Amino acid sequence: MTNKPLKALGVGLGSTVALLMACGQANAATCTTSTPLATVLAAGFSCTEGNTTFSGFTASGADVATTVVEFAMVSPTMDAVTLSRDGGTFAPGSVTFDFMATETAPHLIVEASVGIDVGTVMPVATTVTTFNGLATSPATLSNSQSGFVMFGSGVSTVAADNTSHIPSGAFVSSLTDIFSERRETAVPEPASLSLFALGLLGLGFSRRRRS
Repeated sequence: MTNKPLKALGVGLGSTVALLMACGQANAATCTTSTPLATVLAAGFSCTEGNTTFSGFTASGADVATTVVEFAMVSPTMDAVTLSRDGGTFAPGSVTFDFMATETAPHLIVEASVGIDVGTVMPVATTVTTFNGLATSPATLSNSQSGFVMFGSGVSTVAADNTSHIPSGAFVSSLTDIFSERRETAVPEPASLSLFALGLLGLGFSRRRRS
């Protein structure tokens, strides 16, 4: 795997992946930069990126053998999770990708955003994402659009539910969720920062697709 876009963002992450004990009391390992989809779908998988622990992964419509989940600390207050074909594209149909993001106190998630990376303008691929059941703004994303949800005073846990509908001829290579956090006494992150981070990730994925 070469020309990793997340490495281009200067991400330096650990290389340990662990399974939680069935009782869920074991500490989650540090998330790896690129983890096989099969690994995150294993029962009890959990990993931590900065102050955020990711768990409860489910997915459908993505080839387990060729799909990876990429974790990145975009900034000290932003963590990204990307479902990626690692240089390829997803097959036509519906792709779902769901998981939980939980903050370590006193940190809270104040915003969650989503973006998709595509290689064509037509036909149009659409994505619908909810965070804690709340629809993004805009609610339906087409091709390279981004959407976000603000949580007001912040929440400690977010359930991310993504569904992409990919028509024949569309080339979708990745779907990224970004979580912006703050400490309870801090000022919430503005929405523009999360969308800017999604743009940076998109540029990286585009460079990899052309290579």
